[in-house]
Amino acid sequence: MKSNAGRKSRRVALIALNAALYAVFILVTAYITTPFIIQFRSAVIVPAIFAALYGPLIGGFGAALGTFIASIIRYGSPILTIFSGTPGNFVCFYLLGYIARKYSERDRWLLGYIIGSVVGLLAGFTIIALGLYFLAAVVGMKTLLAWTNTSFITMALAFGIVSELPFMLILGPPIIRALKRERLGSGP
Repeated sequence: MKSNAGRKSRRVALIALNAALYAVFILVTAYITTPFIIQFRSAVIVPAIFAALYGPLIGGFGAALGTFIASIIRYGSPILTIFSGTPGNFVCFYLLGYIARKYSERDRWLLGYIIGSVVGLLAGFTIIALGLYFLAAVVGMKTLLAWTNTSFITMALAFGIVSELPFMLILGPPIIRALKRERLGSGP
């Protein structure tokens, strides 16, 4: 049986690995332009896998830290991500991990993963939209004013979900299955 210190060390290592991989893969696609302020982010597969395999806190904290690091490198400032991407990513992948774990208890992890992906993205992008609105309307970031009307926020929300969900649903399940088999020692 692992000691409590060993479990904590393992969690910290998994969060760090999740964050590092997510940040690197975010930066690979960060410069692809989109019609919205949000990025094209196929890298969501990384924290989705960590959330499904290791739970909500590892998925959520790793995603939040990874997006924070990538945003600092990409934009040179933490202001946008503190109010939008960081909390949005935490909530998205926390929910995915939480829902996937609840369904795993009933041997229905795939259904939980699918539901968690959809619910997580909806919640995460809602937080991102609210964060950007807050920065534009309350803080007064004039560069964001174009992105604060309802129709633009709705289109950006739809774009984010439509562009990220396929990566999570197409790549996630086979990778998770393979990693679960390997973790259980049953091989290919």
